Amino acid sequence: MSAVSIQRIWGAALTLWGVAILLVARQFPRLADHHPGPALFPALVGSGFVITGILLVLLKPHDAAWKPITLEWHRGLIVLGLCLLLPWVASMAGFMIPLAIIVAVVAWLAGLSWWKALIAGSLTGVVIFYLFTNLLRVPL
Repeated sequence: MSAVSIQRIWGAALTLWGVAILLVARQFPRLADHHPGPALFPALVGSGFVITGILLVLLKPHDAAWKPITLEWHRGLIVLGLCLLLPWVASMAGFMIPLAIIVAVVAWLAGLSWWKALIAGSLTGVVIFYLFTNLLRVPL
């Protein structure tokens, strides 16, 4: 199977997944006075999936010489474990610091140097905390 057809299959799958997320998000309750409700974040994520999927279907791959990749399952298990651990740790230590640590570890596992991973984790934690607490007025 060529790289183009694999890319288009993944693009179609991501587009369908995004549409499903958008359909579910429409069923969430709306808040009065045009405040963002619980559907805001799923709608943004679903829109991102749809846009990314459409781009994958329409655009050509950069590298015509496609090579299969090797999966490193231990990294996926670490990320899954961190995501499952976040709600438990956040209930004891707050949200911003555990999120920053998890993002830094995931960035490091993805191949960033340790100092870039720390910067990415710190900035992500601060930005998400600020967006939710100050702009959306959702306590974390």
